[in-house]
Amino acid sequence: MKNFLSSAVLLSISVIQSFVLYSQYENHANQDAIVSGFVPYFGKFKELPITAIRPRGWIRQYLIKQQKGLTGHIDEMGYPFNTNAWAKEKLDTIRPNAELWYPFEQNAYWVDGMIRCGYLLQDTFLINKAMKRIGYTLDHAAADGYLGPEFMRNSKQGDRWTHAVFFRALQAYFSASQNQHIPEALSRHYLNEDFPFTGIRESVNLEAMAWAYAATGDTALLHFAEKVYRTADQTNKGSSTTPESFLQDAPTYEHGVTYNERAKLGAILFLYTGNESYLQPSIAAYQKIDKYHMMVDGVNISSEQMRKMSSMELHETCDIADFTWSNGYLLMATGNASYADKIERACFNAAPAAVTEDFKALQYFSGPNQTVVTHSSSHSVYEGGGKSMQYGPMTFTECCPANVNRIMPNFAARMWMTDNSGGLVAAMYGPSEVTFNVGEKKKLVRIEENTRYPFEGNIELLIHLQTSTFFPLTLRIPGWCKEAKIFLNNQRLLIKDTPGSFIKIERTFRDFDKIRIEFEQEIKTTVWPDNGIAIERGPLVYSLKIEEDWKIDHKDTTSTKDFPAYDLYPASPWNYALGLDTAHLKKSIIVHQLLFSDDPWNIRTAPLELRVLAKRVNGWELLNSDSIKTEKWYSIQDDKGTLEWKFDPKFPVKGNIIQTPGLPSESIIKNSVNEKWQEVTLIPYGCTKLRVTIFPFINADIN
Repeated sequence: MKNFLSSAVLLSISVIQSFVLYSQYENHANQDAIVSGFVPYFGKFKELPITAIRPRGWIRQYLIKQQKGLTGHIDEMGYPFNTNAWAKEKLDTIRPNAELWYPFEQNAYWVDGMIRCGYLLQDTFLINKAMKRIGYTLDHAAADGYLGPEFMRNSKQGDRWTHAVFFRALQAYFSASQNQHIPEALSRHYLNEDFPFTGIRESVNLEAMAWAYAATGDTALLHFAEKVYRTADQTNKGSSTTPESFLQDAPTYEHGVTYNERAKLGAILFLYTGNESYLQPSIAAYQKIDKYHMMVDGVNISSEQMRKMSSMELHETCDIADFTWSNGYLLMATGNASYADKIERACFNAAPAAVTEDFKALQYFSGPNQTVVTHSSSHSVYEGGGKSMQYGPMTFTECCPANVNRIMPNFAARMWMTDNSGGLVAAMYGPSEVTFNVGEKKKLVRIEENTRYPFEGNIELLIHLQTSTFFPLTLRIPGWCKEAKIFLNNQRLLIKDTPGSFIKIERTFRDFDKIRIEFEQEIKTTVWPDNGIAIERGPLVYSLKIEEDWKIDHKDTTSTKDFPAYDLYPASPWNYALGLDTAHLKKSIIVHQLLFSDDPWNIRTAPLELRVLAKRVNGWELLNSDSIKTEKWYSIQDDKGTLEWKFDPKFPVKGNIIQTPGLPSESIIKNSVNEKWQEVTLIPYGCTKLRVTIFPFINADIN
């Protein structure tokens, strides 16, 4: 087999050179290899090669921070990223009593995010670092084709789940290189053995099987993927992640990541079979989230488990990555714009709010109301009173520090897609550039997308062509937009701009044609449990601007001088009830546009502010205690040294515990609210680290 490791540098150079050639309108036929396909395809949209998309503006700067932060340097933090998992057969470092598969899972998340970030930035440092692991794994396949460490081959502990995660990085490598050895290697890995993949997480290997089928045309892979789908369903009757369970209209109590990873599988099979019986459970799974488990920042509740809605619930940062990735498959399968709306909402709110501006620290759990965030402030039902909400490079456990690297690269790589008629699809919006061969004659087009979206609704698409070309260009009208205006060369197009839909412009485009899109971003309020209210504008949710007092947590053993963990305290009042006349929101809330920069996700450089009247609520204060009880999984070791996991729903936690309180009751607001009105400032949710997003409110007659 080709030596992949030694070719890493050449690959990264060719990626950079390809972009130079695009600007000269050179035709690259291999651009279409991944989407022309060997097999029937039943989805509405398809991914483009990752090298076809170049992020610009704030998206590019966000990815650069990833390169300088955790994405480029998480291996400097220690275990499990210093183990050389996937780069060696045996780990360099082994944590006492730890499960051996664990470093392979976390490194797989990281490598996937790292290589995609590298391709999007054309960054040789990230590409070569990822290729060290990808190349080793491909170069050291077993005689029968098995990839990965030998100890996981016949594991009965679910270790084969780690392959499903790592093989996404191989798919990204193929997207950039079109190296046919990669899908062929995956084909041998899956077909030359009889491992059943019937475990809940193991069944997610179906994703890589279906992908390899699409790239090779080997129907045995598709049949195997379908068999895994059926047998995993039959083997796990009673699980809340079976197709039967997804179709039930009822809340679920399931681990959030597991739910998202399983929920997408039917949509993936639909892409290559057209079988609606596969697709419907996936659709129902996300309808269930919307109805019972969706948080205001766009991600499902997952304080380990998916629970009933409350104003104080939280989600893992892992779920931001897995929720958005999975919804991308439903977007491609259905062409339904609501899935793109969901991805944007999560990536523009939950994602930047869960990490520090320099991308060197993150939260394991985050949520809409967090007015203190320290090593002992978690108000999660699970592991309360601990550090699971603290901002740090390796806080709590290492899955989220790994998975966080995938979120924005996955968003950027799927902003632009192609349809089944040789056209381009503006699926999600943001500053970017796309280059692709379009139309029947596969003419090269380059489109610049100039915008400050999501902070404003104006988008300009500037089209570059060597010769005039007929092709369809599909644009998304977000579901939150009541009125959209679309102009072609300053002439308004008469279109049916239905909110939450895609419109297709089919014409002969010419060089320097310009499309201008104007999405009206209206302010609206949404109602939440505990008599709470939230404020939204366009795809953005807004939170109270709370001044921040950052203190380095010197006792944290997982951090370093350059990548510290923090205790974060409020340095300004936060206990406000908003004064709103919901019938006259434009009078209740004033929008202020500020100076825009390519660093908008920052309390100091937030480009938008909302001003609203509010009153302080006396007695609504931080909670202080020296002991609480919380849910917790913990391990004990038997006489033989075997770890056994136990669950305690009332595990005692002691210490100097300080937490964010829940919303005050109506009686407290009525009897304890300060009589004096004050003007308070709200900024985009993603710009905040401390925040109140779900507010108590007072009806105010602003008319």
